[in-house]
Amino acid sequence: MDLRALTTFEAILRLGSFQKAAEELQFAPSTVTLQIQRLEADLGVSLFVRDGKRMVASEAGQWLYQEASALLKQIGSMRQTISDFGTGDGGAVRFAAIEPIASQTIATIVADFCKLRPQVQLSMEISGSKSIAERVRSGELDFGICASPSVNLMLEFEPLIEERLGVLMRADHPMANQACIEVNDLVGLTILLKEQTCIYREISEKILCQTGQNSFFGIEVGSFSVIRQMVKAGLGIGIIPMYKDLELENTLVIRPFVDIDPTVSIGLVYKNSNILGKASLLLMNALREVKKQNDFHSGDSWL
Repeated sequence: MDLRALTTFEAILRLGSFQKAAEELQFAPSTVTLQIQRLEADLGVSLFVRDGKRMVASEAGQWLYQEASALLKQIGSMRQTISDFGTGDGGAVRFAAIEPIASQTIATIVADFCKLRPQVQLSMEISGSKSIAERVRSGELDFGICASPSVNLMLEFEPLIEERLGVLMRADHPMANQACIEVNDLVGLTILLKEQTCIYREISEKILCQTGQNSFFGIEVGSFSVIRQMVKAGLGIGIIPMYKDLELENTLVIRPFVDIDPTVSIGLVYKNSNILGKASLLLMNALREVKKQNDFHSGDSWL
């Protein structure tokens, strides 16, 4: 069946006349008549019968009208959905980010994106860099925000921000009065460390190795939020990315290292931007604002 003819037929029944259908569809009356004749010929049945001076739907025409109405609504919905995919107002975005950049830097950007495009089905996960990169490679995620992935994964990496690690401690800790911390100041302390697969754990261990001693006690904790709470409770110190919001006035402070500069590059990770949906590309572009903001504040000592 010709979709235009079906649309014309539905308009005739809905509006009550051939003339009104022609006016709505901006067709000549003869075009409307021709389309119905072709539709009836295609179906092999009369869709209209004469009732005095009026043309009314036949039994077959009445049934077809119900089906055509539902079908045309579905087609209209399909057209709108496809259009939304094309503009980025629809579709799905699956991505993951590491902490603390997820909560400290990009959460607001993602929230603004969701408010602007409420029809987009967005899934944001929090995970480690290695897991994120592997899932981007497998196609489970559209993109990720994490540390630079292994070269053998053959992924694109766009740096967004350089995170500098410092020492988180209670405000009443003896080292809190120091403007900066030396690596050897950590000897003999209880240190809260991220899990083995975390990029921050790798950097922390490199820092500790520079003491040349093993006289510290490490506790593995899988969450920066939990590390923060444990430090607040008086259990040792933490080596964490330096974000001002991770401090607590009169309770927790973060101090930078003076003799080393432990940093990690965090950025966008994706496989092929050409195969990503418009919504994913728009969100990635919004997240690139992090780099612009970071470049603008590059002279600041804090993130």
